[in-house]
Amino acid sequence: MRINRATVQRISSISPIWIVPAVALAIALWLAVQARMEKGATIEIEFANATDIIPGQTQIRLKDVRVGLVKDVKLTRDLKSVRVIAELDREVSQNLSKNSRFWVVTPRISATGVSNLGTLISGVYIVMDPGEPGEFETKFKGLKEPPVYQSDEPGMQYVMQAEELGSIDIGSPLYYRQIRVGEVTSYKLAEDNNHVDINVFIRAPYNKLVQTRSRFWNVSGFGLSMGADGIKAHMASLASLISGGIAFDNAAGFENATLADEGRRFFLYPDRESVQEGRFNIKYYYLLRFSDSVRGLTVGAPVEFRGIHIGEVVDVSLDTADNIEKSLLVYIAMEPQRLEPNTNPTREEVDARMESLVAQGLRAKMKTASMLTGSRYIDLVFENDANDGHVAFVRAENYSEIPTANGTIDDLTREVAGIVGKINNIPFEQIGSDLSASMSSLKTILGDLERNQTADKMDAAVANLDKTLENAKQALGQLDSVLQSVDHAIAPDSELKYELTEMLKAVSEAAGSVELFVNELNRNPNALISGVDKDDE
Repeated sequence: MRINRATVQRISSISPIWIVPAVALAIALWLAVQARMEKGATIEIEFANATDIIPGQTQIRLKDVRVGLVKDVKLTRDLKSVRVIAELDREVSQNLSKNSRFWVVTPRISATGVSNLGTLISGVYIVMDPGEPGEFETKFKGLKEPPVYQSDEPGMQYVMQAEELGSIDIGSPLYYRQIRVGEVTSYKLAEDNNHVDINVFIRAPYNKLVQTRSRFWNVSGFGLSMGADGIKAHMASLASLISGGIAFDNAAGFENATLADEGRRFFLYPDRESVQEGRFNIKYYYLLRFSDSVRGLTVGAPVEFRGIHIGEVVDVSLDTADNIEKSLLVYIAMEPQRLEPNTNPTREEVDARMESLVAQGLRAKMKTASMLTGSRYIDLVFENDANDGHVAFVRAENYSEIPTANGTIDDLTREVAGIVGKINNIPFEQIGSDLSASMSSLKTILGDLERNQTADKMDAAVANLDKTLENAKQALGQLDSVLQSVDHAIAPDSELKYELTEMLKAVSEAAGSVELFVNELNRNPNALISGVDKDDE
């Protein structure tokens, strides 16, 4: 009997049956890697609230292109804000850095207009600004307000140092010759709490206009000034009137024109007039001593030399309450560059110049600036009768002393006092009494005339004279006709014709006199009582 035995053979290669699962695994791994590579980064943005942000609907946009989608919204652990979980596309994720910014776009109504009304229909969305390249980051703090400019916008930032913020706010416009060239981006109180730092952004190519000698000033609100040429109003724009604004120019300053580096700090002047004042950056202080009252002289009062503003009063104090001459101290700050703009004199040079002028008779006097308000100012004048040779300019370490004039009442005050004295000498009471008596006499005369009905009688007399004159004219006409008839009957050289002719002339002259008399009465009925002035005869 033959027995069959199984033969076992070793297979050196993998069975073809494993090829299918191997290929399937490879495809799955490839798809997983591909999906991972195509999947963007998951980021977390913290906002104050999640108003109208809806998971699965609210988009993240970059230049109005969708680059991500909000996946979830959660509260923070302290319940003070919300965390928005979003997923960004792979192409955008690689541009994330700690400098990236995110903010929510909603409908806005501001002084410059209404914007983002489309979100009322499409819903709010989140805008991404990649920012400058830097360290990769996935957690961000969302901005409360949209930034004035985005990181890829060409331009430069500068810092304005202001005494106070005023009406300037984020987004306030910045002008150059009334052309909008930038905006305010942020502001904060300085670390020493002595001023406000205002950050501004000026877009290209206008940033090339900013020079080291540029001067910036506040154009917020409405300006009104009054001068010798009338009243002038100043306003940069309606937007600056409402939300504030800044303007700059390169007209001021004496230094060479050099482009300002980004981040340069400038002083923000309160107005354009202050820019002109700020050109003079050298101040030296002097002391004046007065004896009379300094009422009306306040801190900030101008100091003038021949009508030119060269400084201001910085302090007024009393040296002693005793009855001592020159015990009232007035401190002034002088700006010598106002007299010689292109120089930068030292204190020693200015003192030497002042000492020379004092030797020529220069004195400081208080004068009245306004008779209505009683305000005063300091005027440096040359006294022609300054023969007090012992008075001299006194040099000191802190406050050099300028001598003052003896009298503090200026010429205008003396003239006004003289006019008031003359007015006081006018006998107003006597004039009033005489005028009252004259009016009483006139009232009596008019009453008598009214009681006697003089006017009515004069009117009747004038009417009778008019009637008599008319009858006389008619008689003369008839007489002239008779004479013409008689003339034919009488010889030209007869005595009767001569006598008749002379009689006619006399009657004509009488009629003319009567006519003149009647005309005079018509023009001036009072002539019968008061007579006729010689000039009217």
